Amino acid sequence: MLTFVFEYWLDLLQYIGAGKDLTHALRTTAMALFGSSTPNCGLGIQSTHLQLDEACLTVTNLDSKTQLQLWAQAEECYKCPPWKYLTLDANSTQDLVVNTTYPTQLYVRTADGTDVQSTTYHFGEYGGYKLGFSTKDITSIKVLSLPHNEYLPILIAAIFFTMLVFIWQCGKLLMRRMDSSTYSVESSSGASERSPLLSPRQGSSAASSPSHILSSPVNNQASTSSALSDGSRALSSADAAVPDSRRAGGRLLSLDTFRGLAIVVMIFVNYGGGKYYFFKHARWNGLTVADLVFPWIHQFIKDHVERESVANAPVIGERYHGKYRYSFATFCSEGHNYLPTFRILGVLQRFAICYFITAVMEVYLMDPQESPQYVWYWPVRDLVRSWLQWFLTIVLVAVHTGITFGLKVPGCPTGYLGPGGLHEGGKHANCTGGAAGYVDRMVLGISHVYPKPTCQIIYNSDTPYDPEGLLGALTSVLMVQFGVAAGRIIVTFEDHNSRIKRWIIWGVVTGILAGCFCGWRKEGGLIPVNKNLWSLSYVLTTACFAFFLLSFCYVVIDKWHWWSGNPLRYAGMNPIVLYVGHEICGSLLPFSWQPVGQYHVYHLIMNLWGASLWVFIAYFLHLKKVYVSV
Repeated sequence: MLTFVFEYWLDLLQYIGAGKDLTHALRTTAMALFGSSTPNCGLGIQSTHLQLDEACLTVTNLDSKTQLQLWAQAEECYKCPPWKYLTLDANSTQDLVVNTTYPTQLYVRTADGTDVQSTTYHFGEYGGYKLGFSTKDITSIKVLSLPHNEYLPILIAAIFFTMLVFIWQCGKLLMRRMDSSTYSVESSSGASERSPLLSPRQGSSAASSPSHILSSPVNNQASTSSALSDGSRALSSADAAVPDSRRAGGRLLSLDTFRGLAIVVMIFVNYGGGKYYFFKHARWNGLTVADLVFPWIHQFIKDHVERESVANAPVIGERYHGKYRYSFATFCSEGHNYLPTFRILGVLQRFAICYFITAVMEVYLMDPQESPQYVWYWPVRDLVRSWLQWFLTIVLVAVHTGITFGLKVPGCPTGYLGPGGLHEGGKHANCTGGAAGYVDRMVLGISHVYPKPTCQIIYNSDTPYDPEGLLGALTSVLMVQFGVAAGRIIVTFEDHNSRIKRWIIWGVVTGILAGCFCGWRKEGGLIPVNKNLWSLSYVLTTACFAFFLLSFCYVVIDKWHWWSGNPLRYAGMNPIVLYVGHEICGSLLPFSWQPVGQYHVYHLIMNLWGASLWVFIAYFLHLKKVYVSV
């Protein structure tokens, strides 16, 4: 019945002038919601159901005499040789399942390996395509059946949450108006019926006191002048430094919102991110949403720093999901089976290392002394007072760079930064991560290094590599130091514009440096943006985005008061509870379940629901005044 209704309205939409592409996108999305089966590729017993990120390609050898081969490779695989997909006899046809995640490079070769034709095409999910080729020509790819619009569910979800926020804000505005009207009626009636002179309990104690009413004019004049003097001093103080007017209980709301955004997006990504590739970590070089948000956890900063106390150091660590998760009881009973391949390093260990190094520097090197305003470095006193911390951090980065480009790795070129496997024709198949991977395998042992790096699928690399390895911890300290710098700006400068200006300058500087190191491109730069390596350009790029986002949140929430930060602010006030909780309960109802079909829309609904539930839990904890911090 619901399917019939959708079809009726979609036909009506097309009749009144909507485009065919839009109508087809809406129809396929509706059918994905109400149907669980996916299209087939092939005919008869040879047919197979397509899965997520797959399409069907029908290839035909149009040559009447020559046997031809079809080779292909994903464009994402940088400097990789193509794979042989099939061999077609003359005048023959075959169906082939192709991947739709990245653009695909297709090569037509003769039996002796000679390339005769080539093309590049980005197939759409669950689409049907036809390709014909011969030794003399290759036809343009024809669309037999339109693909599903896999990104339409994201747009619909964005519209849904936007409307939800709009309705919520309208409801709050209506409640405020009702409350204000009720209050004004009560206050006006109270003013006409009651007087402080007749009813001392209704007014202030000073105003209703007989001694105050009968006081001498001299005392009145003195008290009035005193009050005016105090008010003038308060006004001049307010003009000199704009306070954080949106603080709640000593917390800066923009920081809670920034933290909440990072934690909610990370929960959504960990739950699956709708099975979209850009909500997963990059295969090697490049940047995805998951890669962008993950370092912000390193950069979480306190909203208040006491200069004399390390207990309030502006750095906070979060629990991030490990690759091996065993219950305590299971580990105690069967731990001997896990110890030989136990992963020593991980995200929590990375946090511990970075926090320890940064905290030690802050404890022993932090300068709590106030400088007089006439010193030459007054506008940049936050940097000058922390010059030694920055010097040591730069030394650590220099050590990382020296080892990365100077350490001789057996069987690998010096300074190699690639994923190994098929990269560069497979010449360095066992060199995954270069010096970073080699250090971990030598120090920790190859059996204690993460065995399934993100480059395994695309580059066919089977060499263990740990993205949270020892060498990357040195550049991670730089990321934490950026967070400390943002915290110093909050503590040192009290007015809004000074803070925002310095954060924006930090964002511009880190962005320009990142672009210079990576050559302003994804592949081929001096130091590519790479989360697996925690390369210098990667740290600078993510820090750039973090500074700009923090500035935006601060302007909108704390300066202009356009937004209270809710509901993300609630998540930012209890990130530890949310992250640990979603790790423990992530596979349980009502946070997740088995989707009824292989469509992105099913996974997106489930993952958004799971992340939203944790935001609601954060709101409930806020109502109960329950906060957990480290």
